[in-house]
Amino acid sequence: MDWKKLDELRLAGAPRFEVGQEEGQEVKVVTYNFDDSKRFPKALSQVELLHLTDLQLGSKGFQRAKFVEYRDWVLGVPNRFVFLGGDVIDAATVLSIASPYDNTGEPIDQVDDAVEILKPLQVAGRLLGYVGGNHERRTIKTFGDCGRLIARALEVPYSRGVQHVDVRFGKHQPFKVSLWHGTGGAATKGTLAQKLHRLMNKGDSQLYFMGHHHQAMVLPGWRQERDRGRIKLRKIMGVASTSFQAWWNSYAEVAMLEPSETMMGRAILEPSGHWEVTLR
Repeated sequence: MDWKKLDELRLAGAPRFEVGQEEGQEVKVVTYNFDDSKRFPKALSQVELLHLTDLQLGSKGFQRAKFVEYRDWVLGVPNRFVFLGGDVIDAATVLSIASPYDNTGEPIDQVDDAVEILKPLQVAGRLLGYVGGNHERRTIKTFGDCGRLIARALEVPYSRGVQHVDVRFGKHQPFKVSLWHGTGGAATKGTLAQKLHRLMNKGDSQLYFMGHHHQAMVLPGWRQERDRGRIKLRKIMGVASTSFQAWWNSYAEVAMLEPSETMMGRAILEPSGHWEVTLR
């Protein structure tokens, strides 16, 4: 994909971006510039980075009305931007663990539905990155990674594994984010914390977003960094978001996993260099 040409076509109000590392049509490193006065003639007072993950659109448990309400809330102000954290569609096949009978349509129809429901975010220039989940990868054995289809249609940088995003805004030069969907089970908070902590120890980001487990967690930490002969402590945060799935009549209820409601991670950046993390 010609990312430079695509950036030239983006509307005012969408941050200028530059793709760094690209591997086999997948984007591993991308930079966004919110300090561009041409794109943002009125300087933003803050930038909100939101994690939208585990929609599993196409499953019978997908809470469509709740997602549309959340999406429209994101679009309600001009400074909210989104990372897609994987499992955007359910994509059950005869080869997957889950049964196609748990879905409302075929994976290809789910791709079309996902593009349609996410299109308002794309049109508004709010989609910054996308990492695929195990549900997107369900179709690899049949026709390929359907996450790439969704990403192509939405023109958003995609990685089936990890994606690193640099955000330039005010004194954040840059603010570093790492995205990863997650893997394996985590039936307890302790297991989830261990997985999140393991992610936070891989890479040099300040913020780490993870989904997959449908459990919410914010895990703070500190990293020692050399700075002109002294050691400076840098705040780092790991954030696990839940999902837009109903708990009742799902595999989570059957396995008696912890019930959860929708809680998505959000980081709020101030131009002063300060930042905070919330769940919404």
